[in-house]
Amino acid sequence: MKKHFLLLIIIISSCSPKNNFQLNGDIKGLKKGTVILTKSIKGAEVTLDSINLNGSSKFTLNTFLIEPEVLKLKLTKSGTYNDEIEFFGDIGITNFKTNLKRFSYESNFEGSKQQEKLDDFNTMLNRFKEENLNFIKTQIEFSGNQEKLDIINRELINLKKREMYFIINFSINNSDSEISPYVAGKFLKDANQKYLDTIYNSLSKKIKDSKYGVLLKEIKEFKN
Repeated sequence: MKKHFLLLIIIISSCSPKNNFQLNGDIKGLKKGTVILTKSIKGAEVTLDSINLNGSSKFTLNTFLIEPEVLKLKLTKSGTYNDEIEFFGDIGITNFKTNLKRFSYESNFEGSKQQEKLDDFNTMLNRFKEENLNFIKTQIEFSGNQEKLDIINRELINLKKREMYFIINFSINNSDSEISPYVAGKFLKDANQKYLDTIYNSLSKKIKDSKYGVLLKEIKEFKN
């Protein structure tokens, strides 16, 4: 009976996937709190690993990844969520550094090729957001000048078009990376069908079969 029980334990252990992703983090200024690693599965947020910190700003979290995908790092203090940030995790080791006061704005991830591309994408996207914000401020400034408002509105429309074409070109130019269908699926859901088809058809077979490749296919087929 003991032999059979021992054999059962060995079989279960051998079937359980071993962690292949490690996140080494340092949140400068953090004295006490809980850091949680999560991901989305069919729309539900699932906790992968967590650690309680008391007196140290450094931590290590682990999980198992089938393929590169977007994960979320959450920080709680006093039992409530205070900050969170998404990043592209890949098999291997990723290093994360940030500052407690500017958790999202000063975050830096190293170790994932997909995250490097996502950083480049977000940098450009933030420029569009800043330009859009400036237009909104100008709208308020000239709220009583219809002629000026018409010009600003046309410029806003052109800005949105430039942003959309940037996302389309970024997705096509990175068709060999999981970042392509992820970005397209997140930011181009309302785009013309032909753009989604063009992006999807540009993907390599490996990327088409990835989590975000499958999701992009579902999005474009839903629009048909």
